[in-house]
Amino acid sequence: MNLAKQYCILLADDDDDDTFLFREALEQIPVQAELIVAENGMKLMDILNGTDVKPDLIFLDMNMPVKNGLECLEEIRESDELLHVPVVILSTSVADYPIESAFSAGANLYIQKPTSFSALVDTLKKCILEQSAAERSVNLEQFLIKNTNN
Repeated sequence: MNLAKQYCILLADDDDDDTFLFREALEQIPVQAELIVAENGMKLMDILNGTDVKPDLIFLDMNMPVKNGLECLEEIRESDELLHVPVVILSTSVADYPIESAFSAGANLYIQKPTSFSALVDTLKKCILEQSAAERSVNLEQFLIKNTNN
């Protein structure tokens, strides 16, 4: 990503602690970014459909109330305006079914939520600075970023 440009990053996560840590980690990355947070999938879709917000990157928690990450992803990929926006799924689970479902639905990356702050910063750097989220993974091995702190 171009460091001089201001990026719009959308985060949909119902956990206040995870949202706080995400915001703090994002501030550790040398990029100008506006973070917009939705506390569930329904609010995310309201933001995407009801405003002029056009995000450069969307981070979706897989397990949210009202509308989960997979439901949001499917709706995002059906929208001509949002079709090419990179979407990163965040989840504590690395079970086969959610990973394969997210891959099939068009997510760019699936990240097991890091358990340390430094791992979160490193993961966000990979997604934002190294363009790993911008390109669609061609296979499941490249698609999944596991938490290495276990």
